[in-house]
Amino acid sequence: MKLGICIPYRDTGDGVRKKHLDTLVPYLEEFFGERNIDFRIYVGHQVDDKQFNRSGTKNVAFLAAKEDGCDYVAFHDVDMLPTEDVDYSYPGDTPKQIAAYLSQWDYTLRDVEYFGGVVLFTIEQFEAVNGYHTNYWGWGMEDDDLFWRCYLKGYYKPELIPGPGHKKVLQFDGFTTYIEVQPSTTLNEVPEKSFNIEMMVKGEVKSDEEEYLIGNDNSKYIKYPILCKQGWDFDIAYNNSRAFSTSLWTWKNEHMYSWVKRYSGLWSKVSLDVNVRQGYRKLYINDVQYDEKFGIQQTEQKINDRLKRYPPRPFYIGRNAPNSWGSIRNFFKGEMAYIKIYNHQNKLILHYDFDKSYKGNKILDLSGCGNHGKLFLYEGKVKKADISELMNTLVPDRRYGTMECMPHEDEGIVDNKFSGDIKATARNEMIYRKHMQKGEIDVDKDEYGLHQMKCEIVNKDDIYNRHQIVNVRF
Repeated sequence: MKLGICIPYRDTGDGVRKKHLDTLVPYLEEFFGERNIDFRIYVGHQVDDKQFNRSGTKNVAFLAAKEDGCDYVAFHDVDMLPTEDVDYSYPGDTPKQIAAYLSQWDYTLRDVEYFGGVVLFTIEQFEAVNGYHTNYWGWGMEDDDLFWRCYLKGYYKPELIPGPGHKKVLQFDGFTTYIEVQPSTTLNEVPEKSFNIEMMVKGEVKSDEEEYLIGNDNSKYIKYPILCKQGWDFDIAYNNSRAFSTSLWTWKNEHMYSWVKRYSGLWSKVSLDVNVRQGYRKLYINDVQYDEKFGIQQTEQKINDRLKRYPPRPFYIGRNAPNSWGSIRNFFKGEMAYIKIYNHQNKLILHYDFDKSYKGNKILDLSGCGNHGKLFLYEGKVKKADISELMNTLVPDRRYGTMECMPHEDEGIVDNKFSGDIKATARNEMIYRKHMQKGEIDVDKDEYGLHQMKCEIVNKDDIYNRHQIVNVRF
């Protein structure tokens, strides 16, 4: 089997990327030589004055590898050096992502859908997805787009797991429906001490509110609280970036916030496990803790201080608390089958299950602790739902592997904002989120795909003795 290493490249003249390439090539020569892997490197080098088109340079490098008789390819960032645990062998039935755990992210997963760094494709697989979409300019989203193409072509399928079955559920209308739970001696310990909350919910983005885009200054981040306690609001919420989030505060009013992606309309078992003594907070979806520990997407965080104490105040289910500090009234839109709260002794102190708890405007607490709720139904309703199966979050096929990242200026999302050419990245985000994921781009007929892309090959040269550089204009 012959492996083609396809590297997107642009010599910016400052010497940074040239140094990366000069370091990577001899490094890979030694790495693959020790493993007896037959390989050749193909560098897609953009030589025009337009914004960098990573997608296009990867596509032209692929075509050169195919022409040269390669059986499979690795799309390889120029600044990544594989460690001993990286496996570049033939990908098999599905494309493989092999560079998820990077030194710049402390060897953790940045994003559950991350599909960049180094990915392996057979020649046939890459042609089947029609390659990279080449209307992404500057930084961002071309890797996400490729991942979605793999999903649309059936290479990645969401895992289905058993759910609780047919149940009565409370439908929250997103405007008026909520439950108020009065304070009690048992509930007052949450969230000051260790606790665990589990709920079966389906979140939705309201039809009259646009999905939040990082690069769109006109879009507003909106949080839809599922469970909330008033003050410096402790909450579990769904939001219009299509994710579940949590907010927790220390006694010094230090904010611990994180989120995990979850598309609208999917029944999800959401669990928040907070252990003050052992010093951690963990967020699970369908009992899976995705290994995201970088930035604000941390599904696990350390707790290094005491948690905030709250005066005796109600919990709210389906909305934020009235008169919450610094916030407007936000209501949850979606459905709930049950919710359970356990205290620091792992005792169940609140349990609503709408098969048994719904009694008109009163919600019975099945835990035996008497934490009954008052239901404000209005336009919401209790209905039957089939939750026989839960769909796990769609993720790429991965081989565990760690990479050392050579130094360069940060690109992409820094402090939850785009860095670099912000307008270009915002445009890329719009193409991916509003067009690709909405099914408006036909993968097979995509005018910007591998088979239809427009470019001019200036020339091809051998470099570093036996490798090839393809100079291209777009």
